[in-house]
Amino acid sequence: MLRYFGQSSEPTQITLAEELVHGWIDLLSPSCDEEHEVEQLLNIDIPTHHDIKSIEPSSRLYREGDAVFAAAQVVIRGDSPKPRTMSVAFILREQALLTVRYEDSTVFDLFAAECERTPGTARSGVRGLIGLLEAIVDRTSELLETVGEAVDDLPERLHPVADGAGKRKDVAELQTVFAEIQVLHRRTAKVRESLVSLGRMVGFLITQPELNEPEVRLRAKSITRDILALSDHASFVAQNVQFVLDAALGLVGIEQNAIVKFFSIVAVVLLPPTLIAAIYGMNFKIMPELTWPFGYPLAILAMISSAVLPYFWCRRRGWL
Repeated sequence: MLRYFGQSSEPTQITLAEELVHGWIDLLSPSCDEEHEVEQLLNIDIPTHHDIKSIEPSSRLYREGDAVFAAAQVVIRGDSPKPRTMSVAFILREQALLTVRYEDSTVFDLFAAECERTPGTARSGVRGLIGLLEAIVDRTSELLETVGEAVDDLPERLHPVADGAGKRKDVAELQTVFAEIQVLHRRTAKVRESLVSLGRMVGFLITQPELNEPEVRLRAKSITRDILALSDHASFVAQNVQFVLDAALGLVGIEQNAIVKFFSIVAVVLLPPTLIAAIYGMNFKIMPELTWPFGYPLAILAMISSAVLPYFWCRRRGWL
């Protein structure tokens, strides 16, 4: 799909005319005809999908003649359980901005809607690029803020392990918490991946002569500062996610240790009565105690005493 946003408030989704190349051209999973049309119009070679996804800086950030090529990772499906990043190519040539992507993105749709509401938002390629980068950073900031709020709420669900009624949290509840921690960790990781990519891209773009206009350069520097601040905040959120995960694992370990401790003490308490019962349960023919009139009650008393004494000893030690 091909969309154009420039001086007019109406996007053009048909053949572009030469005089329209003073704004933002958005290519979403372009067909061969659309690629050929834009290449002829801008006199450039559009990078392939493989080139856009390449991690080498030389393949993502370079200049050919009067065209600037840059690529970055943008978070998509940030609100879903499986957030991802998509590779987007940004190409500046004279007064035109060309973006090439192969997946849908909410932030691109929102910026496109802003271009429709406010004609002139993308009246030039440079201004369109700066506005789009600001929208991407704002969206990333919102996603990171959502993750931070979710992380702050998790300790309330983890502690204490037993609720007010004394009922312990079951396995399903703990599994749900661990699944949410996994999703939050993945979101944070994708945000950090995107911020690193965007920071490297903006650092490259700010050295290009196309961004020498004072207002544009000021906005670019502001984006750089925002990316640095968000990167620090993302590291802080990642540490909080790791802390909550460690705390959850610690609580599970404490619960397991308590269960093992209980059964260990039960085994200690029941071991002496079991020994006495085993002795008098042997099938030897000559056992003097078998002829005692009070042998049976004495054996019962001995078993009870041998169970009660270890119990009180454990209580005195503070193990129960």
